Amino acid sequence: MLPRVGGENLLENALPVGHRKRPRGIPCKGRNAKPDIIYPVMQRKEESIVRASFVILLTTFLSRILGFLREMLIAHFFGASAVTDSFLVASVLPTTIAGLIGGALTTVFIPVFVEEREKGGEESAWKGAKAVCGVSLLYLIVMLFVGYLIAPFFMKAIAPGFEGERLRLALSMNRIMLPSLVFLGLLGLSTGVFHSYRLFTLPALTGLLYNICLIAFLVGAKKSPIISLALGSLFGAILQVVLLGFVARKRWPKWGLSFSFSHPMLRKIWTLMLPVFIGTGVGYLNLIVDRVFASLLPEGTIAALNFAVRVKEIPIGLFAIALSQAVYPVTSLQAAQGKIAELRSLFSQSLGTLWLFIVPSAAGLVVLSQETIAFLFERGTFTPQATLITAQALSFYSLGLFPTASLDIVRRVFYSLQDTKTPVKVSILGLLLNILFNALFVHRMAHRGLALATSLSATFIFLTLLVILRQRMQGVGGRMLLKDLGKILCATLIMVAVIFPLRSHIQDFWEYLGVVALGALVYGVCVFILRPRGSIKVFETIQKGWQRVVKGWACNPWKR
Repeated sequence: MLPRVGGENLLENALPVGHRKRPRGIPCKGRNAKPDIIYPVMQRKEESIVRASFVILLTTFLSRILGFLREMLIAHFFGASAVTDSFLVASVLPTTIAGLIGGALTTVFIPVFVEEREKGGEESAWKGAKAVCGVSLLYLIVMLFVGYLIAPFFMKAIAPGFEGERLRLALSMNRIMLPSLVFLGLLGLSTGVFHSYRLFTLPALTGLLYNICLIAFLVGAKKSPIISLALGSLFGAILQVVLLGFVARKRWPKWGLSFSFSHPMLRKIWTLMLPVFIGTGVGYLNLIVDRVFASLLPEGTIAALNFAVRVKEIPIGLFAIALSQAVYPVTSLQAAQGKIAELRSLFSQSLGTLWLFIVPSAAGLVVLSQETIAFLFERGTFTPQATLITAQALSFYSLGLFPTASLDIVRRVFYSLQDTKTPVKVSILGLLLNILFNALFVHRMAHRGLALATSLSATFIFLTLLVILRQRMQGVGGRMLLKDLGKILCATLIMVAVIFPLRSHIQDFWEYLGVVALGALVYGVCVFILRPRGSIKVFETIQKGWQRVVKGWACNPWKR
């Protein structure tokens, strides 16, 4: 069971008073009671960890469905071809710059903003937030002009194998997509403000707009890759910022722009951001290194690796990102208040719960890699040979799914403690290992070696950071985590033993879904019997959710 603080469940303590469970015996509000869903999103109070995780998981699931529809359309119209390779290379520069600035800002903004609200009050926190927004906009505009200057040299550096039409197409797409870095950077900062107030629904929903916009452009201009891919990507980023900014301005009238370069909160954020900036850059350097090696392999290799990464990111987006984003504002508050024991307990619970979903997902993707790729992509110009190459990469990427997903939570605990240097130092070592492994494996294993190198370097980073964090917090509940992991592995092995003999019988869509459903059912039954710690909270949440549905129906005035 989860630890209890002050007689209440630790996660339930995170709920604001208005969201806590109604005591027994208190009736519904009667015919005038309104379902929560009819209230505008911008009027909603802070969300609990459980609610936030569910909201992010659900919207991420919808976004992944749209994302795979997008990838399926790209695969159908362009396949693993020079067009797809050019688009992927062209997108590296704007996403890299936006990630370096916007991603790093979002990461450090939440703990600093929460701490300022806790110690200095709302007014002081918002003065700092306005300074951060104004100065960040200036830096993003400067980086946009820098991006246009370095684009030709950057393209040749990250794709030395690109020549002729592939290089020309990549440069044309890059010029159109570069302005998206300004909007992506602002989007990251706006999302950080919402998350610091533990509001997750709207930022999660706006993420759907990017895929919807790109799909619309793909369908409407499928014969023009520059228009469909490049312009669709740009307009998708713009729509997200416009919607989120409109709601934010209505909810927080104090939000605006200030160009106070000397504000103490801004100085603190920049001090903490520099290591995160470097760390985010290391992550993009990993991507660039992989694509440098992949560009030397046969045409379509970059596209195959990208499709494999997209599949691997499904469980990471559904579970790791959803849980880490929901937990991050709470761990930041606990760190600001010096409640290390509660922080340690929440970290252990979160990691154990994440493993409950990630371990079977990794095993399933390894066992059913070729069937999964064929189900998702093999149509149009995406040939069986492309399926084979992508599936091989997916198998080796999936070996590192467990440490890669866990890193989302581990890093955010370091950031909550306002330690941004340690994850960067370890990530740099991981980058060097990745380069070494790429050089060792690429000639013998080709694309499989690149995927394996990524998995091995992620494993090194995760284990190293976990050991350091254990020393920093005087424990991470290691015995309980190992006990939970043992039970999860046992249930996963039973699941694999059931689905492995059936993979050769998969011939169509329904048979594939049937095998996946059977594996999930077997795993669920085993987990219910073995009861690892995370599963108890999951089953309790499902039970409480069902009870709320029944009670809500009984109290619903609309049915009377």
